[in-house]
Amino acid sequence: MLIVTLRSSALKLDLAPTIGGAIAGFRHGDVALMRETPEQVLRDGLVRQTCCYPLIPYSNRIAKGRFTFEGIEHRLALNFGDHPHSIHGNAWQRPWQVVEADDARCRLALLHRPDGDAAKEWPFAYRAEQLFELSPDGLTLTLMLENEDHRAMPAGLGLHPFFPKRPGVRLQFAAERVYPNREDSLPMDSIPVPDLWSYRAMREVGEPRLDNCFAGWDGKARIVYPQENVALSIEADPLFGHLVVYVPTERNFFAVEPVSHMNNAISRRDPSHHGLTVLRSGERLTARVRFGVEALS
Repeated sequence: MLIVTLRSSALKLDLAPTIGGAIAGFRHGDVALMRETPEQVLRDGLVRQTCCYPLIPYSNRIAKGRFTFEGIEHRLALNFGDHPHSIHGNAWQRPWQVVEADDARCRLALLHRPDGDAAKEWPFAYRAEQLFELSPDGLTLTLMLENEDHRAMPAGLGLHPFFPKRPGVRLQFAAERVYPNREDSLPMDSIPVPDLWSYRAMREVGEPRLDNCFAGWDGKARIVYPQENVALSIEADPLFGHLVVYVPTERNFFAVEPVSHMNNAISRRDPSHHGLTVLRSGERLTARVRFGVEALS
């Protein structure tokens, strides 16, 4: 099991390239800024129980693993147990390679070729990169997705970071609308954000049973841990115009996920209106997310 460790001043970042290119630890001194990843999780390669993993080449669900693009129907593997939909792409289920690394910087890469059963993961060839850059006041993570197929392909990017739900933790972000989910976990049409789901003003995370995609996100979020006297800011490039927020009840974590498109965007009549991009052969998507760290007085 390979762990790459970056350090800058009080910050420490642990990466697990072979476990879906995941973040295995992000700490400011003794304070975990993302949820802890137990050693057994790493030994067992359980990427969904790590701190953060990439969502490439799409975010969240594709209904029943089926979509039609440019007149051709594609069927994907249902890649998460008995879950009825394909979820989060395939990059989180593949080992990544370390391209370069030093004390505070690491680049990971993944090549996908749709040969044999791999076509059921994603039917188009692509290359992806993650660039991690640690500084004394935060982490910048740059995602890149390049279409290496001879055909155009639908494409999206996202990150799935988890944060510890400690007593008193507070959250703030602003979005214009939200997509309620049907019983099958697929989104309906968007509605104005209801008060129970609104974090436009900073407030405690609480237990709102939230697992929804927000649209019209302004690219900024803030998490405050008052007992630990530390705040974490999230600043994302404009490509990430959507934010998936997952606050399960009676669990010790929550997720705030910058993503480029709404859940199941590929099945909408106009996917580009919902954030999905079409990449021609040789074209690429590149976007950054900055996790700023601030010690509170």
